[in-house]
Amino acid sequence: MVILSDVSATSPGKAILFGEHFVVYGYSSIIFAIDKKLRITIKFEDPEKRTNNYKNKIKIFSNLGFSAEIFDSKIIMSNRSPSDYSIVKNLNKIMDYLIDNNIRHSNNKDITISIDSEIPIGGGLGSSSAFCVSLIGAFYRGLNINLDKKAICEKSIEIEKLIYQNTSGIDCNICTFGGLGIYSKLFGLKKLEYDIHDFPFLIIDTGISHDTFELVNRVKKIKERDVELFKKLCKEYERIFNFSIGSLENKKLESLGILMNENHSLLENLNLSNPVIDKIVNICKMGGTFGTKITGSGGGGCVLSLIDECEQNLVNRLLKKLDELDLKYFFTTPNDDGFKFESTTSIYEINNEKN
Repeated sequence: MVILSDVSATSPGKAILFGEHFVVYGYSSIIFAIDKKLRITIKFEDPEKRTNNYKNKIKIFSNLGFSAEIFDSKIIMSNRSPSDYSIVKNLNKIMDYLIDNNIRHSNNKDITISIDSEIPIGGGLGSSSAFCVSLIGAFYRGLNINLDKKAICEKSIEIEKLIYQNTSGIDCNICTFGGLGIYSKLFGLKKLEYDIHDFPFLIIDTGISHDTFELVNRVKKIKERDVELFKKLCKEYERIFNFSIGSLENKKLESLGILMNENHSLLENLNLSNPVIDKIVNICKMGGTFGTKITGSGGGGCVLSLIDECEQNLVNRLLKKLDELDLKYFFTTPNDDGFKFESTTSIYEINNEKN
């Protein structure tokens, strides 16, 4: 087997404009890739240059505040916080799966993985999907296997299901293909060619991580407990979605903002807000924005706001209030590229014959 020993790949995060949670029940969602990226660099160690006594060793470096080594199913970390340990544990599960299915019989399974992320972790901005997409692309390219974006997306969803069994696939799709699109479980991702690069989107991080699986179950329980209420909310969401297409096509920012506010109200009815989100939304409603809503599964994570640039004084006041609350935020534009390779270096061969 020919190995490319050093491969780097990137994938963008995402923001959901309309339809989080409703997409789980077959409704269409509008989503776009953002200009924050996650980079994975994979280095396969040449067996002839191995300097350690361990085989099948994985070393992990990241800009997220931790590093780790894994060998013989044992995890050694420099900073073992519960959240960081969970990330490494999930990565180990994914790597075991990829190695077992691709280089099982090789005498070379020493791999170094470097993670460089601009995407807030646990913020509902697709960091885990961007990780899966970048990892799949870099891993298979490192094995000198060229996958197209469709295959990268499919395999990314496959490994994401090792961690999130009921993932809809929406995040991996937009993180792979980039741009703006409509996603449904039945039809997958359909790209929209509307230009929203000049839409002034602001993403505000609540600083509260969330558990997507728990929040999806929370909505499921509401659906089961009050069927009529859920039907009413779904019907209202369909109306919002249908009107949003025209607002995007015709660049009607005011009407788009109104629809964002209405979508947020539906998510509030599904018990997906919290006091910090409520405070952020109320600040945004004081002026300087067209509309504001949860983006992602809620319960924390991030809030998406459409800024009214004609009201710069109000926008400045809004940003000042966010600073006073010590909240992190950033303006974002769509990423059109999606998944990209950044570099590949150093080729060698290994014996992959079955023992």
